[in-house]
Amino acid sequence: MSYNDAQRVAGRCLCTALPVWLLLVADVTAQPRGLTQVGSVPGPVSVLDADDRWLITGAGTSVRIIDLSDADGPAVVGSYDFTEAILGLALDGDTAYVANSHDGLRRLALSTSAEPVLTGSSPTRGQAAGVATSGTHVFVADNSLGFDIVETSEGLTRVGEHLADGFPRGVAAFGALVLIADAPGGLMVVDPSTPQTPTVMGALSLGNDPITGVVVPHSQPGAPTATVAGVLSRRTGLQLVDLSDQGSPAFTAAVVTQAPPRSVAMDDRLLYVVSEGMLELFDISDPAQPTLVAEQTVSDGARAVAVNDSLVFVGSPDELVIFRQPQLSN
Repeated sequence: MSYNDAQRVAGRCLCTALPVWLLLVADVTAQPRGLTQVGSVPGPVSVLDADDRWLITGAGTSVRIIDLSDADGPAVVGSYDFTEAILGLALDGDTAYVANSHDGLRRLALSTSAEPVLTGSSPTRGQAAGVATSGTHVFVADNSLGFDIVETSEGLTRVGEHLADGFPRGVAAFGALVLIADAPGGLMVVDPSTPQTPTVMGALSLGNDPITGVVVPHSQPGAPTATVAGVLSRRTGLQLVDLSDQGSPAFTAAVVTQAPPRSVAMDDRLLYVVSEGMLELFDISDPAQPTLVAEQTVSDGARAVAVNDSLVFVGSPDELVIFRQPQLSN
């Protein structure tokens, strides 16, 4: 059975309660276009995050800071070496938060004129495996225990925790809520507004298909809260989830990719998927029918993707490659 056939079969098994029209997959009848490469930066990349000013990359125990505002192109302006592996990154203005494995959460102040400065740390109960930010709080996924809630307004202060049923494999901030990829529990929607006693608002089980990650749209401050997230799982791959009713998340469609997804990013109506040797872009204006609109050959080793409002960043063990976002008709 091919990978795409397996996606369709697994999607039907998970979503049998949904109407047939919600099980539609990507329309690949139109010829997808390629992307325009606008730059590259040598050196390994395993995780990354980007906004319109900064790009931060991690590989092994090191992070690099890249200034995207330079008129001459992206410029590496600093780096920082930790003693533990970099497992997750999140940007918030001129601040970077690092999920630093057994050393917990670390915070770096960024600058174009000096090396990044470590300005705070917060130990986690186990292994910090992912990080997301919302306002004055940071959410740190623990690889075995759930997630920590850390207040950032004065230093870094751990103010609460959520104990998961299984093993967290990813974390994302979704408006005022937190999404946790919990294996084997599935997708968990958590309200952290009372940090001492976070409340699980809703959950979506993937059955026997272990969830491996969750992704939400990259958005600018003040943008409308999205209602669609993506979940990655070991068998089905990538699926879209409707979160308009946050207490009852529901599958909308499986996204058929050429190979098992390794990394996913979202930006408004576009979904970016890196698999073996390929970057694929899907238009999810209609989440029930994601449509392949562009594809680009990338390194076979590429395992990380991030986006900002104009660029797409793909990281591999050899280099970071930068593409211009395509312009789609309305």
